[in-house]
Amino acid sequence: MDRPSLGRIAQYGRRGPMSLEKKEVFPNLFRYVCDSCPFDWPRTPVKESDLPPPPAHSCPSENRPEPTPVLEEQEKGTSESPRPRPVAVCTRCGAVSYALSLINGQCGQTVAGKRCIGVNGSAPSADDWKRCAECEGTGSIGTTRCGPCDGAGWLYARNRGRR
Repeated sequence: MDRPSLGRIAQYGRRGPMSLEKKEVFPNLFRYVCDSCPFDWPRTPVKESDLPPPPAHSCPSENRPEPTPVLEEQEKGTSESPRPRPVAVCTRCGAVSYALSLINGQCGQTVAGKRCIGVNGSAPSADDWKRCAECEGTGSIGTTRCGPCDGAGWLYARNRGRR
């Protein structure tokens, strides 16, 4: 099996070639690393003779849209306009979610350094939510995040059924 020599190995993502570099991370132990993101593979460095062929790799940062000057205008508008109504709420910590696909999935919040063990409960109805009176639905008061709604702009109106 013909192995490439030390150096760059081109991989092709959506936006063109991504280069992975074979790197000696410890004496006689190697892995592939990307020079434009924190990707490294395999996680445990191996001898050069045991190093498999490089994986297909596309940098997450390469697939993001380019920032536009409109961002400043969007940020200004965010503080004045109300936030969208959430569709799910965590059964444990009360964090809100805006994606229907996250309903019945595990909450993604970190509480006291650990991932929350709650589940995103369904709350898509308009009756499930009331607009926060403190921030008037914007999620912020002046330049600070609103405390009662934790920046969501909405308060869960149904009984959360805590035990």
